[in-house]
Amino acid sequence: MRIFCDRLVTAEDKTLVGEALVPKYITELFPGTEEIALANPLLFGDYAQADPIDDEGSDPKLYEDLESYARVREKMEKMLEDYAFENKSMNLVLFDDALAHLTNIHRIIRFPRGSALLVGVGGSGKQSLTKLATFTASYKLSVIN
Repeated sequence: MRIFCDRLVTAEDKTLVGEALVPKYITELFPGTEEIALANPLLFGDYAQADPIDDEGSDPKLYEDLESYARVREKMEKMLEDYAFENKSMNLVLFDDALAHLTNIHRIIRFPRGSALLVGVGGSGKQSLTKLATFTASYKLSVIN
């Protein structure tokens, strides 16, 4: 689903693809997989594992289905606590849309040479979500002023 909807802008387009086109093709081309393929929310990431770096210093992250916002929220609240222990504390409310954006930012920056332009009004959480996504990916954040 994400493959088809990532680049769509309007809610109408996403609804059309999500409710009309994709279910039709999933049912026709991959019978018996509808329940898994059309699960909502469709959240994938590589931060579900407990430790970002294992004992041997390698990065064992697996890109996998995160299943639900509750599971993502639990993991991100722990990462937020870890972030506050090492850095300045952030007071974030991790509602479902924030978790979806956080998952997208994390996925983008984990790509080699991944970058994103976050556009929105000031105070909407762009910097905070980026800081948390960067910390979750075990990257160092550099800020240009």
